[in-house]
Amino acid sequence: AETVRDTSDKASITGDAPTITPVTAPPAVLTKTANKTEVKRGETVTYTITASNLLGSSYNITDIMPPSFNFVAGSATVNGVAVAAVPSGRDINFTSLAPVSGSITIKLKLLASTTLAGGKFTNNAVLINARTGLVVGKAQATVTIAIEAVFDCSDVIGRVFDDQNANGYMDQGEPGLPGIRVVTLNGVLITTDSEGRYHVPCAAVPDSKIGSNYLLKLDVRTLPTGYTLTTENPRDVRVTKGKVVKLNFGATIAHEVRLDLNAKAFDEGTSNLKTKWVTGVDKLVEVLKKKHATLKIVYRATSDDPALAAQRLFAVQDTIIFAWENSDPTFDLDVTTSVENGK
Repeated sequence: AETVRDTSDKASITGDAPTITPVTAPPAVLTKTANKTEVKRGETVTYTITASNLLGSSYNITDIMPPSFNFVAGSATVNGVAVAAVPSGRDINFTSLAPVSGSITIKLKLLASTTLAGGKFTNNAVLINARTGLVVGKAQATVTIAIEAVFDCSDVIGRVFDDQNANGYMDQGEPGLPGIRVVTLNGVLITTDSEGRYHVPCAAVPDSKIGSNYLLKLDVRTLPTGYTLTTENPRDVRVTKGKVVKLNFGATIAHEVRLDLNAKAFDEGTSNLKTKWVTGVDKLVEVLKKKHATLKIVYRATSDDPALAAQRLFAVQDTIIFAWENSDPTFDLDVTTSVENGK
């Protein structure tokens, strides 16, 4: 057999000394886990903090609680042994801990406050070498506060109603319109029941401090034939957490009133209505206000100058609209105009 030697004595060519290879100890490792990832308000979470690869004789570990989480008294253990832990603000300090087989395991419970907003909450932990005071490990565990309808959502209820007096409000005795479709911003379709009612459960999770706006649109294609809306479309409403809000849509049958005019209604060569017809504008407005109506103005031209015909038509339209706006109306008047050949 051949003998193999390792000469490592630098002081002598012929000298021989043992070879010493430095071995670097693995760094300390700190981990933290939670026994659940989603938590409801009022529930407890069990956290496990594990420090391993420990070579020293004494360590400190600090658990840093998330805001609005509270320590459950008597729930802390170190390496399976119950310890008295007293929080200082959001910190729970465990000091002068001795590793067992190179590791330390801490378990503790935290209670999620009932006042918490939804979202993610992170619990941090820090491992400190008690002899040097240096931080040798950090870890964290994140849980999510579950969305709960009672606390976080806002329900929207409403009705699509037959606005018989066209005032935009649901008055006593006005029936609902069944089979009408309303649409949410994210594309959810809701159809009214036999009484015109609809319900959007957990329509929104509003901002916890200032609330939020919620928007709904009525699909006018689903209204009964001849009906037009008397309320805004789309409509928005302010929603707050845990509250039910109401949002109604009104619609009514639109009655068309037609006004036919020709050159005889005007002073010759002008767009000025004759006095006897001007006085009739107020009567026309009263007719229009009785029911939600649309107005169609038709000017029957014969040999009139086309430009003059257009001027006369728009002059009458402006006169009627002016009178309408000064009559304290309850709805906007829709006006259409046209020029036709005839007497």
